[in-house]
Amino acid sequence: MGESNEELEPLFDYRRVQPFNTPFNLVCLDDDSPDSSPVISKKRKVNDSAVEKKEDKMEVVQIIDGEEEDWLPPSPNISAHTSNLVEDSTIKEIRLKKKELESIAHSAKDEFRDVEESIKRDLCASLRSIQDSVAEPLSKPPTKRAKIVISIQDKDGAKQFRVYMDDKFERLFKLYADKVKLDLENLIF
Repeated sequence: MGESNEELEPLFDYRRVQPFNTPFNLVCLDDDSPDSSPVISKKRKVNDSAVEKKEDKMEVVQIIDGEEEDWLPPSPNISAHTSNLVEDSTIKEIRLKKKELESIAHSAKDEFRDVEESIKRDLCASLRSIQDSVAEPLSKPPTKRAKIVISIQDKDGAKQFRVYMDDKFERLFKLYADKVKLDLENLIF
C-alpha cells in the first residue's frame, strides 16, 4: 500500500498543447498539479449598496380584478368561410395553369414514350427484314446461266425445249420423254 502514494507520470506532456502559466488560461486541465491557480471571474463585482438601493425602489403591484391580464391581445376570430373569400383570383388562376401544365407535361411524356416504343418496334422489324434479305441470297447463290432453245421435230411436229447451256443431254431426253409420254429407254435417235 505504500507504493500507491507514488505519483505516476502522464503518458503525454500537455504543456506543449496548452501552456499552464498564461493569463488566458482560466481552467487547469492537469488535475495532478500541486499548485492550483485561483480561478479568475469574468464578472465585475457590484457594490452591495447599489443592489440594496434597487431592491428598495421595487414596488408591488396589486391586481384588483381576479382575472389575469394577457400581455398579448387575443387573435382575431376568422371563420373558415372568410379564408375562401380572402384567396386571390390570381392565385387561383396560377394554380389552374400549374395543374394544366402538369397534365400537358404528363401527356407529353406518355406520347414521347409511345413514339419511342413505335420507333423501337419499327427498327426491330426493319432489322429482321434486312437479316432475312441478307440470309436469302446466301442460301441461293446468284447464278445467271445462259439458256438455249432446242427444237426437236418428230412425226407430230416440232417441239421446243428450253434448257440451260451447261445441262447434259440426258435432261433434254427426259424432258422430251415426259412430253411425248414415253419411257426413256424406248427413245431412238
